[in-house]
Amino acid sequence: MNDRHNNTMLWALLALAVLFGTAAEWLTPGVSSDRLAALRQKGSLFASRSLPFSPEETAFYGTARALKRFYQCRNGAFILIAVDGSANRHAVHDPLYCIKGAGWEITESRRLVVDGGTATLLSLTRKGQQREAVFWFSDGSSRHSSVLRYWLQTTLRRLTFGASGKEPVLLILQSIEHDRPDWQSLLERCLFLFEV
Repeated sequence: MNDRHNNTMLWALLALAVLFGTAAEWLTPGVSSDRLAALRQKGSLFASRSLPFSPEETAFYGTARALKRFYQCRNGAFILIAVDGSANRHAVHDPLYCIKGAGWEITESRRLVVDGGTATLLSLTRKGQQREAVFWFSDGSSRHSSVLRYWLQTTLRRLTFGASGKEPVLLILQSIEHDRPDWQSLLERCLFLFEV
């Protein structure tokens, strides 16, 4: 009798898992509205131009919405990569993994306070070159640089079929060769970055 009860429970759980999986496929949260299009390309204090993705970047991002731009803001310049993973959640990744995978050594990591939360500032070296990068995830109202929190947000979004909120977007700002901007003041002047 006990084995029969256990088998019935296991079959019932399997049926529920299949039903939930099927519902999750049919009722996926879908692609977010094009939040990356909200990133302005020019304003009174800044200008930008689109940059092409490398073939490797194009293959990696796949169906995800992504953009790459060079921005000039008063005295500071940077390259912005922004990725919306709502169409391909695997395209949004841990920036530390990619940076290390590209051969950069992280020599320093610290938090920056930004509008609506925090970002992470990284100092990088590779073959005598030095760069800096700043990254954060944004759901449109709050910002953070925790990959674990990002994964929890996206998992909850999928489990609730999008009812838990917007898909977080990853923003990575990279310094230009021979240029180490004052990121705190640059971010305070480039408020358009927080409209996403």
